[in-house]
Amino acid sequence: MSQTNDLTSAVKELYDPALSVKVVEVAKKYDTTPDGPPPSRTPEYTVPGGPNNYHCSKNATAWTQGFFPGILWLLAERADLDRSSIDSHYTEEELIRLARRWQADFKYQARPSPNHDQGFRFQLSYGRDYAMTGDAEAKQILIDAAESLVDRYSPTAGCIRSWDSMTFVADGANYTVEKQDQHYLVIIDNMMNLDLLYEATKLTGDERYAKVATHQAEKSLISHVRKDYTTYHVANFDQKTGLPIELRTAQGYANDSVWSRGQAWAIYGYGQCALRTGRQDFIDTARKLTDVFLSLLGPTGVPEWDFKAPKPCPYDASAATITAVGMIWLYKLLLPTDKAAAEGYLNRAVKLVQDTIRECLTPPASLKENGEVDFGKDGWETILQHSTIVGNPASIRRLMDHGLVYADYYLVEFSNELLKIQQGK
Repeated sequence: MSQTNDLTSAVKELYDPALSVKVVEVAKKYDTTPDGPPPSRTPEYTVPGGPNNYHCSKNATAWTQGFFPGILWLLAERADLDRSSIDSHYTEEELIRLARRWQADFKYQARPSPNHDQGFRFQLSYGRDYAMTGDAEAKQILIDAAESLVDRYSPTAGCIRSWDSMTFVADGANYTVEKQDQHYLVIIDNMMNLDLLYEATKLTGDERYAKVATHQAEKSLISHVRKDYTTYHVANFDQKTGLPIELRTAQGYANDSVWSRGQAWAIYGYGQCALRTGRQDFIDTARKLTDVFLSLLGPTGVPEWDFKAPKPCPYDASAATITAVGMIWLYKLLLPTDKAAAEGYLNRAVKLVQDTIRECLTPPASLKENGEVDFGKDGWETILQHSTIVGNPASIRRLMDHGLVYADYYLVEFSNELLKIQQGK
């Protein structure tokens, strides 16, 4: 595959202006008081089995509220990269206005934080705001969010506490808030919040943030990453020794199985850490995690919810899109020293997205002459279907037709990064 000419044409569906129609019209539909307070609930997922419109989760209790404004910021960036892929009805200024409106309600969660999901909340929203506009408030919110992660870091445990409780599992009585002195839960998803800490060091010059991020990544190497480079979901640490005392899953099929989205979080996260630090062990880990992920894909090329779960097993499109972006990080990391390997990961990322588009892309949206939106066949408001939120043996069969906002976010991020590579940026 050509480096400069064939990348975006191989996934041309991602540059159809209809994609921007779907996102912008969702933003307008669910902003029920456009002249009043900003929305306090954010699009997150579609209901299993339909209808295929978004369920909007309360910002006060969600962890996903950064993704939807993040997609709007990505479309604003796209307007600079390739104006023809944005519907002509929408200006870059309008996209920025919508993004800021959708992120305005939850900025108070920058500090204190209810859990570790600050990168998801703030780097995708206010982080992109600052990167595009240099907005001073966005910068301060990023720093505050990073500080809240440091608040959750224990020098004795040597890592950032992810969850204060884990009561939704069968033995959840052991992991209540009241028993925090008996558990210290860190999930592989935490890798996705470390880049916010590195960014805070860049913004402030304070190395404290980067040191916490690097130590967390090092701890996950000895806890979440198995010797065969599959991953555990949850590590429970001894708060005095800093050693993992329990390794298990909360959202995969079994403790020793391979939850595909967890593997994807690790691929993306270690790629980011390697881009920030240049550390060879992080690069090597990201490569090995990716190689295992690719080796476990079935005949369709789309990851299943858990690679080791009984068949048939539903897809998880989010695992595909997260991993595809992670392979772009590998491309950037390896290009200066091993062009063949770099291009191999880039081409494989494109193939992964091609397979996901084939199996999971929803019908396009369009605008009628009167300005009303038609979300297309079956009314899908997400870009992709066939993602899973959480799973367990009892519920997995009903999770086969979800759309998820974060599957869409990483798909759009992938398409923007591909444009940058093609344009030499």
